[in-house]
Amino acid sequence: MIAALNQVLNTSGFHHDIRSMQYMKKLVILGFQEVIPSNRFAKLLSQPWTASLYPLFCRYAWIAREQRMLNLLILILFIIFSTPIVAAEISDTEKNCPAWSQDKLQRETKSLMQQMALWDQLYRQKGISEIDDEVYDQLMTELIHWQLCLKQAPHSDFPVAVITDNKLVHPVAHTGLNKLKDEREINRWLHGRLPVWLQPKIDGVAVTLIYQKGKLVSLISRGNGSEGVDWTAKSQYISEIPQEIENVPPYMVLQGELFLHQDGHIQQSSGSDGARNRVAGLMMRKEHSPELKQVGLFIWSWPDGPVEMENKLRKLADMGFPLALRYSHQIERPEQVQKLRMHYFEQPMPFATDGIVLKQEIEPKGSQWRSGSNSWAVAWKHPLRHQVTHVREVSFTIGRTGKISVVLGLDKVKLDDRQISRVNIGSVRRWQQLDVLPGDRVTLTLAGHGIPKLDQVVWRIKERQDIQPPDKQRYHALSCLTLTVGCEQQFNARLKWLGEKLHMTGVSSGSWAMLTEQKLVTDLTGWLSLSVQDIEALPGIGDKRAQAIYSQFSKAKNQPFSYWMKGIGVPYMDKLSDDVDHWQQLEQKLAGAQLKQQLTAGQLKKLSDFVNDAQIKMIADKLSVAGITGFDRENGVVVNPVGMVQ
Repeated sequence: MIAALNQVLNTSGFHHDIRSMQYMKKLVILGFQEVIPSNRFAKLLSQPWTASLYPLFCRYAWIAREQRMLNLLILILFIIFSTPIVAAEISDTEKNCPAWSQDKLQRETKSLMQQMALWDQLYRQKGISEIDDEVYDQLMTELIHWQLCLKQAPHSDFPVAVITDNKLVHPVAHTGLNKLKDEREINRWLHGRLPVWLQPKIDGVAVTLIYQKGKLVSLISRGNGSEGVDWTAKSQYISEIPQEIENVPPYMVLQGELFLHQDGHIQQSSGSDGARNRVAGLMMRKEHSPELKQVGLFIWSWPDGPVEMENKLRKLADMGFPLALRYSHQIERPEQVQKLRMHYFEQPMPFATDGIVLKQEIEPKGSQWRSGSNSWAVAWKHPLRHQVTHVREVSFTIGRTGKISVVLGLDKVKLDDRQISRVNIGSVRRWQQLDVLPGDRVTLTLAGHGIPKLDQVVWRIKERQDIQPPDKQRYHALSCLTLTVGCEQQFNARLKWLGEKLHMTGVSSGSWAMLTEQKLVTDLTGWLSLSVQDIEALPGIGDKRAQAIYSQFSKAKNQPFSYWMKGIGVPYMDKLSDDVDHWQQLEQKLAGAQLKQQLTAGQLKKLSDFVNDAQIKMIADKLSVAGITGFDRENGVVVNPVGMVQ
């Protein structure tokens, strides 16, 4: 690259006009890439002020070239301008490090690294994806963050051995892509680079194709980026791979993606649907499968090919690789990127995609490509369908009927414009099956009506806590009818339910919690005797709110008997409300055989157990004393003697 730059500088008639300076910018970028580590280089070039340095650099490059000091100038400028970036990175990292001891952080980092390496090995050797790409990327970000917390050099690429006798070396390494997180990072990367080119990021299996004198001689899987599996024998069954091409260079290397042809695939609703795994499976089989006819090829790189992208795309199409021309877009304005990204996410396509790729027109020579090192192209993934987050706590909620549910407290994440910090995962049994504890990483999706749902546990912390759930024998349909130690949740849930069934408005679960915390309500009828002054005495309750709550309590006293029955939790009232309008009437019907046609034996037993429970009888007596309609004993309904026909 330095030689190329010197050649340009030496060219007669070279002037600092606009076109020359634009070309110089591109050459300077490639010059930096030769002497600066790609990850730091990419970070440097993502800064909005970097592009403004190009003219200044080019001017000094002219002088430095005369002094044979161009490499030194590049390094000096890099050190000067990247130092603030490094300092800012370290500061941000230290603020957000896990609150663990160094020993624990080292153990957990090692454990996560081993898991990531295993996934990497399976994917690169066998094409098997045990975890979605978007989940892998999020966990990789976490791993790098922990490594920085430990002041270790980040490792985002794992050495993978291609364990097969049938392996071949890639003549040009597969570099991989840096993945940018959002529109802001994309715009920074674009600054000073426009125009660039955009292509869909096909979700398939990466390969190298080698042509000698127009004949295909090798088809190699990506493997570890440096070497892969020889798949040449399978190529004859894939119609989109030309076996011979006319009018091509004597030696040509192409890189691309084998993908599964799909009819009208919409990424937003269907995801990748296992397409990559199916292609990998077909290629890994010893025998050929008729399904190979469904495999297509998208060429996304021609190392050492034509410099101008448009010329490169047309030549690829002429050689029998038309998809790149059809699905490549020149980007001249940043707003085009987001529009096209959503186009590939939302619109029907013949293939699965997992984002878009942006690339500069000018690339380094193929001999300079290195696995895991690429600063001339970046990827922007599709909006996340699965968001990874950290489990902060496991808590248990006890509902009105004694049902115990498990709720995970999470690091706040954004899904479809919703901020999510908690997710209900259901029963204790399901929690135990999931084996999820604080420190674990889980993925979330949105179910119907935008309700957050735990998708899976993607990584478990090595050091497991011993968390015991509440005793399920203690909580049931007749437990916690009064406020006692350990009954706070279920009792408050009963009060909330009662208020809702009595059509109280403005009396929230928080209002009930304040009443029980101050011991003003200790059973389901305690609120009936409260005065406005009692309610006003609650912390944070003003006159106006106290009066509003008292008004709702007063109105509730006059609600129909059926409302009260549902409110205190009498089961199967939806089947009985038309036939029962008094508590004594229900007791007498249960004593006889008059409900057998309406309820099953099991339902009858459950209803009888509830109505005849001593605590429920006490509640009915208190409601009678309070003058609630349907509970007044003195004016109770006299029903027919047991067994007599009306």
